Amino acid sequence: MIRDKKILITGGLGFIGFNAALHFAKNNTVSVIDNCSRIGVEHNIQQLSEIGVGFEQIDLSQFRKLRNYYYSCQPDIIIHMAAQVAVTLSIENPALDYQTNLQGSFNLLELARTCHKTPIILYASTNKVYGQKEQNVTKENGRYCLRGMEGYSEDSQLDFETPYGCSKGAADQYFIDYCRTYGVPTVVFRQSCIYGPHQFGMEDQGWLAWFAVCADSKMPITVFGDGDQVRDVLYVDDLIKLYEKAAFNIDKVKGQAFNIGGGPNNTLSLNELICQLNKETGHELAVSFSDWRLGDQKVYVSDINKVERLLDWRPKVPPEEGVTKLLSWIQGKRQNIADIYRKQKERKEKVDVSIVIPARNEEECLASVLDEVGLLLENSTYRFEVVVVNDRSTDRTAEVAAGYPFAKLIDNIYSPGKGGALRSGFDIAEGEYIAMMDADFSHDAADLPYLIEEVSLHKGLVVGSRLTGGSEEYTRIRAFGNVILTWFFGFVHGRYMSDVLNGFKVFHRDVYHDFEYTSKNFEIEVELAVNSLRLKRPLTEVPSRERARMAGKMKSSAIKHGPLFLGRIIYERFRIPKQKSATRA
Repeated sequence: MIRDKKILITGGLGFIGFNAALHFAKNNTVSVIDNCSRIGVEHNIQQLSEIGVGFEQIDLSQFRKLRNYYYSCQPDIIIHMAAQVAVTLSIENPALDYQTNLQGSFNLLELARTCHKTPIILYASTNKVYGQKEQNVTKENGRYCLRGMEGYSEDSQLDFETPYGCSKGAADQYFIDYCRTYGVPTVVFRQSCIYGPHQFGMEDQGWLAWFAVCADSKMPITVFGDGDQVRDVLYVDDLIKLYEKAAFNIDKVKGQAFNIGGGPNNTLSLNELICQLNKETGHELAVSFSDWRLGDQKVYVSDINKVERLLDWRPKVPPEEGVTKLLSWIQGKRQNIADIYRKQKERKEKVDVSIVIPARNEEECLASVLDEVGLLLENSTYRFEVVVVNDRSTDRTAEVAAGYPFAKLIDNIYSPGKGGALRSGFDIAEGEYIAMMDADFSHDAADLPYLIEEVSLHKGLVVGSRLTGGSEEYTRIRAFGNVILTWFFGFVHGRYMSDVLNGFKVFHRDVYHDFEYTSKNFEIEVELAVNSLRLKRPLTEVPSRERARMAGKMKSSAIKHGPLFLGRIIYERFRIPKQKSATRA
């Protein structure tokens, strides 16, 4: 048994991480970090607080914040559960999958390597590193099975498939090599289907829990494939006991990978699970069938002989008993689960990000901007709305915008100028976050996801920095003026940044909707930043390249607008803005 150790659990608000925290907190000092991306985790935060488990909201891909917390924590053992775990989401947004699963894991390994106290690291990998392996599959008695073998051993050929398999598999290999090359005591668990309490399940992840929730609440389900696909299933309590055994006997297992699941004696097909749920709930699930999903294995069974031999570990909870326990837990949490699924549905229906583009006589550039934004919309998991604000154009700007079905074209209702046009767009923006970008093609829409991911961590304001990302528009005068004004902003308002006045920003809607704005032109950049500080929200930056505008003349001028920025910086230091009476969260 592990006692009196400092244990850090990444992704500790998730299903397995939360169960691990509850178990190890009985005899150890446990800390949890999580990016809080899932709905409903606030209940887990409260429960962990009640048993003395420390919690910090951290995205592992944000190295500086992770490093500061890691040095203060100095763990003896790390249980690394933090991950993007949905194959479907990895296909829709491979960059986010890479950032979470591979970059975050690498950051953690580097801290373990360079810190004076080297921790034990247990890494939760996945059976998806073996791919589909169709050549070994046959079908007997209404279920798929492996031809000539009981299960996949650790000697099976790796075959990364889908971005999820690639990111998890690459991290898997890094953990093994950091033990071999640097002596960091790591263990990789290539896990099959884990299930149990505190698992809410989703259609594209946690299938067993998802089926159980649907059975209890009489919701219909969709089976992708024919339902005869088979998995070995492992109750979460058995997995946590394995983690403890591995950490206690680290010299026996370090630097190795283990296939972990219920093994050949604990398998279920989807249709067999549906039959059991129908029997236990007393009613039949409404089931429909759809096409197979990319990367979905028809059968996966773990060969667990290696871990049984080295650690004398084997599953104790059979599927029939485990499913009954899970269903009982779900029945006791019906209201919480109903609230979580309601919030998930609301999140899917609402706008995540409103992109506001002010445009005045930009007919030559706007089509290229909207083409690029349209490509972003097609390849992102965020729900966007795009608002183009016509700022009294005398050319074909409005006609160009009207040609894009996804663009909402409105007129500037305030006095002419960038500030009035942006305020017109912000007024009607429905997104939780608001992005602003220029209509001259100088801002790269491909950078938007990075700004959005950053602002979602703190709900303040994020600027795309040209100083760190590069600019094709900087003249010496413009660059000098921007540096001086940015420094002066920091001097007056106590927040030094590299490029606070850049017009490529993303911010939480509160930054705008909590206050009455008065800016008419470019000085709105200052007003937004200061109001974020008034709300005690962070101001941060992400590198973003600025391209030379595509056509026409630049509308901002260091000589013309420099005094405007300077005056507004001073004015905002002493102004007490009027707050709006009603704020939409």
